[in-house]
Amino acid sequence: MRSDYGLYGVAIICFLLAAVFAAGMVQGYEITGANAASGITVTVVFLLIGVLAAAVGYSARPKAMMPPKPIPTPTPATPAAETTLTVEEPTQPLTPPPPTPVEDVTVAPEPSPPQLSEPSPPTLAAPTEETPPAPAEEVAEEKPKRTRRRRKKAAA
Repeated sequence: MRSDYGLYGVAIICFLLAAVFAAGMVQGYEITGANAASGITVTVVFLLIGVLAAAVGYSARPKAMMPPKPIPTPTPATPAAETTLTVEEPTQPLTPPPPTPVEDVTVAPEPSPPQLSEPSPPTLAAPTEETPPAPAEEVAEEKPKRTRRRRKKAAA
């Protein structure tokens, strides 16, 4: 049995007892004089317990389940030999679009570099020796790391 049904039952019983005490129908129990405060207290306590039980029962009820979406069944694969592809040949030959006219573009002449008044005499370059690169400068090729493989355990 679901727990929310039991809590609803407790809430109904508490509401009925609160109504009975409120109406003063219990024999030997009068809501007058000194007993007035205790009678109202008992009624309020039963009302609070009833409301609390109804609220907990409502929160404990199972949630409405959405029906699951049906899973589409996969279509069986058809072998490629059975299917034939038809290729429609174009009725008109394909021609390239006509070229678009190009507007005339005027190019501004480039300004000439400033002229030196006197040419400088050529300087002789000093002969330099080409030294081979030092071993520290050589770039070593990096080898890929070896991957470790686990051994299979022998079947006992």
